Amino acid sequence: MSDVAVPRLKGLFLFVVISLVIASFSARVSAEMIRYGCVTEPHKDAMLSFTVPGRIVDIYYREGRKVKAGQILVDLENKIEALELKRRDLIHKDKSELQASKAQSETFSVLLASTKGLFESTGSISRDELYRAELEYNSAEADHQRLLIAEQREKVEFELAQANLARRSLTAPFDGTIVDVMLDEGEICEANQPMLKLVDVSKVFLVCNIDEPAGRLLKDDQVYPVEFNSGDESWNGEGKVVFVAPIVDPASGLLRVRLSFDNANEEVRPGVPGYIMLESNDSQLSRFSSLPALN
Repeated sequence: MSDVAVPRLKGLFLFVVISLVIASFSARVSAEMIRYGCVTEPHKDAMLSFTVPGRIVDIYYREGRKVKAGQILVDLENKIEALELKRRDLIHKDKSELQASKAQSETFSVLLASTKGLFESTGSISRDELYRAELEYNSAEADHQRLLIAEQREKVEFELAQANLARRSLTAPFDGTIVDVMLDEGEICEANQPMLKLVDVSKVFLVCNIDEPAGRLLKDDQVYPVEFNSGDESWNGEGKVVFVAPIVDPASGLLRVRLSFDNANEEVRPGVPGYIMLESNDSQLSRFSSLPALN
């Protein structure tokens, strides 16, 4: 064998060895990581509606706008409710009658004490005059208590008027993005008719349906690799287990699992395919293949 052939054989041998090592490592990794398909959902997804009917007068935010919890999104016509609130406010703030009854009750209390003292000490006051003084005091005190209760009732009626006015406004229940507005200004919105859709995608849920033996390995708060695909783009990260169903679907034999993924930068759009990567150290788990999530 020539001196030139020896290095060539050594190089070929080295190439074969490296290729076998890489193939062995890839096969081992593939065997250890099992990929389960998931559906992705937004952290919060709400269809907002009014609880009372009315004509829409203002829509303050449209599709694509980000809103904060508590912001007013839509207003119905509310002139009557606003006037009723103003009337109840004036009634509630009027303390003149209550103050007068209190002063009258205090005056009769002093007169009763004086009359009673004279009756007991000198007898210059007759018993009938004492009874009359007691009756006037009791009547004044009862009238004052009646007005105190009326004051409480007026406060409740004022709060009811506030609540009635508030029902004419649709507010955001959480921070999120408006994705759909079903009606327009000037249209009549019936009670409980869908008006606006609001979603929060700062977190994404991955909902997977996996074999029950594989699900036994998952525990709350455990972290697993996750992957999202959209066209030619993909995102990798970590998802935390937030729910493992305590029951198995008898029809499919699958277990429902939910993971939470932090999506603060909103790179992942809920609805794209998602996957959870489970590392198998158990020979039993390695027999399972990837399963699509159920809708």
